[in-house]
Amino acid sequence: MDTIGNLIDKLTIINIRIWMAEDVKRGKGATDKQIADATRLTNICNSQRNDLIQEIDEAINALVSSGSVQKLYSQ
Repeated sequence: MDTIGNLIDKLTIINIRIWMAEDVKRGKGATDKQIADATRLTNICNSQRNDLIQEIDEAINALVSSGSVQKLYSQ
């Protein structure tokens, strides 16, 4: 099982992929194929993003429900 931090890292990567695909779609010289490929990627990433958000919500709810204390790291 991933930690909340790992899930947030994955969510960040997915968001970057979405932003990059959106840049391709908005590019002045983008071909129809590039736009179609970027749109497909955006759709896939949005689905993954929704799944990750759901996992994060469930992980936080589990922590709150169990009352367990999270390990804190200090530098």
